[in-house]
Amino acid sequence: MSTNRVYLTLLLVLTAASHLRAQDEEQPPSLSLSEAALRGPAVASVLELPRETPAQELTAIFTLLDLGQDDVAELIWNDFAPEMQDKTKAALVKQFGVARFLQLVRLGEASGLDGSRAFAESCLQAAAELGRDPQQLARLIDDLGSDSIEIRRAARVDLAVTGDIGAQACLEALANAPEGEAGKQLRTELLLTLARLRPAVEPLLLAALADGQGQFRRDVVELSGYLQLQDAVPWLAAIAAGSDSDSEVVAAAVAALTKMSLSSPGAADARAVVLSEIQRREAMRFPAEVEQWWSYDPEQMRLSGAAVSPSEGQTLAVARLSQLLGELPGATIGDQRLGLIYAYQVAGLQGQPLTGEAKQLADSLDTAQLSETMHEALARDHASAAIACAELLGDRADTSALGSIAGSPSPLATALTHTNRDVRFAALAAIMKIKPLQTFGGASGVPKALWNFASSAGNPQVIVASSVVGGANEWAGQLRSRGYDATPVTTGRQALLAALNSPRLELMLLDSDIGRPLLREVVFGLRSNPQLAQTPIAVLCSLDNLARAEQIAAQDDHLLATPRPHSPEAMDTVLRELTELGTQPTTADQRTQEAKAALGWLADLLDDGHPYDELLRESAQIGNTVYDPALTTVSLKVLAVLGTAGSQQLLVSVASSPTQSIETRRAAVDAFATSVQRFGKLLTSEEIHRQYDRYNASETADQATQQVLGSLLDVLEKQK
Repeated sequence: MSTNRVYLTLLLVLTAASHLRAQDEEQPPSLSLSEAALRGPAVASVLELPRETPAQELTAIFTLLDLGQDDVAELIWNDFAPEMQDKTKAALVKQFGVARFLQLVRLGEASGLDGSRAFAESCLQAAAELGRDPQQLARLIDDLGSDSIEIRRAARVDLAVTGDIGAQACLEALANAPEGEAGKQLRTELLLTLARLRPAVEPLLLAALADGQGQFRRDVVELSGYLQLQDAVPWLAAIAAGSDSDSEVVAAAVAALTKMSLSSPGAADARAVVLSEIQRREAMRFPAEVEQWWSYDPEQMRLSGAAVSPSEGQTLAVARLSQLLGELPGATIGDQRLGLIYAYQVAGLQGQPLTGEAKQLADSLDTAQLSETMHEALARDHASAAIACAELLGDRADTSALGSIAGSPSPLATALTHTNRDVRFAALAAIMKIKPLQTFGGASGVPKALWNFASSAGNPQVIVASSVVGGANEWAGQLRSRGYDATPVTTGRQALLAALNSPRLELMLLDSDIGRPLLREVVFGLRSNPQLAQTPIAVLCSLDNLARAEQIAAQDDHLLATPRPHSPEAMDTVLRELTELGTQPTTADQRTQEAKAALGWLADLLDDGHPYDELLRESAQIGNTVYDPALTTVSLKVLAVLGTAGSQQLLVSVASSPTQSIETRRAAVDAFATSVQRFGKLLTSEEIHRQYDRYNASETADQATQQVLGSLLDVLEKQK
């Protein structure tokens, strides 16, 4: 039985081998060019053409592909050398046209032409780079005005691969084209070319729609309708509703909407469309990449592009829409205020003052309307607009700006606790200019803000929290070497208290294993405080807790979940990523200038009178500023009028300190004399006796020191 099975298996193998040999013998031999020429006169004539240059070889290949002779085209392709200079590749695209190379990209591999796709794509890329040359672009655009149909068609094909550079050149040519019948053919050719440049042309069309005028705007409106450009609908609706006074442009907008199966709207409908687009844009989540922002200058008839961050791009887009909203017939004062807010935001991005119609509108608003504008800016978290409104309100010095609105504190008072430091300072500066003589809603925020800014000079602070003391200290040491004032803590409660009491807090590092309370509760406590709502936080995670921390980070745009850094390079990466999550860090010079201003305001308020009942509550912080050389002089002015026992004790200590300059010590004596004259002696008997001991111990000191210490005693003895 087993022998029969062996024989049967051997027979099957021999039969299969014989069948395979028969199949191989039946396959035709490889095709040769001489045999291919026998297929017919068309193929023979192609093969008889010279093939000495790349252009001649491609002519044969393209013709054979057109004849359906893919296998013959493959024979020539195998001898073709696709490695050549970019200039030669671009010349081939110009000779054969973009369509031929797109065909090669699409069908080449399927036809057996190995490497043809990569070759065709490199040729198109080379042609695009050449097409970006200004002189080449100018020649191609000139060709669009040729009397020859072939030349115009070739120019359109070549321009179609030039991307946004070609789109810019074509649109600028369209803007400068003659109006009426004289330039009709050129404008038509430019529009046909621009239609081929989608999607690169789309953002440029929106810029032209926003600021174009006359015939140019009409052409752009027509093209937007032809392309069914959905992002253009707000402009088409607004134009159709009467935002443009040119009847031909309005008619073109109506026609464009009709092409998109949309009816012509009235002013109310157009307003609803624009507002809806503003809301959609504001709700968009930022992409990660930098984008290109295009604008059109109607006077120069030029388009310009600039690289902007996604958040900047969103601001610019909504600013453009809000300007459109204000141009609609029957625009409300609220529409105009929204346009003003975004005009301020754009001015802040560009670092320029507000100009033009927006400035005229701002100046025309009364105090109540300006306060309402600031309220809306705060609600939208638009810092530049809120700061600008605060500065205007401060310049007007109108106490009605501090009046409550619907039972809530004024926008100026509300802004004192805003998460943005610059907004807080602008609001405080405005209130100081207004100089209210009576209390107002939210007035308790003024003393807190004053002392917070007064003590905010110095290096930025980072709080480092880890349940492991060694870990917290190690991370804090790394941060100190990078210029931060790092404070290590070991519990969640300590982290919360340190953050709430820090006027210089810039960043926080929390270990994922932090306890008492746990991480989630610590983050919630921090975010519950308005001033800490956007403070960048890095959660340094163990592997077990990384997923949990990433869940928290997914709901917090200013929180970073990352593995624990185990090297200086890893810590640098954490700091870089963490800094990118926050606003622009405050410079040391800015902190110092703001501290000087706050201390100056405190001195003025204490000297002239004020409506703030809690102004002295945090006055002990003056002890941190008086020894800062940049703040000593103004701190002594505050101490002179502070009127507390602690202030007189501090003045005596500064005057008696040998580490201070003699000028500072003399200024402290003068401030002490002012304080005693105004408030009497607030020192205890023990403190006064200690001062006599200091004087007696100065027998061997220099004369200047003896004079300072003697002057202190003169003040004490004068005031009985």
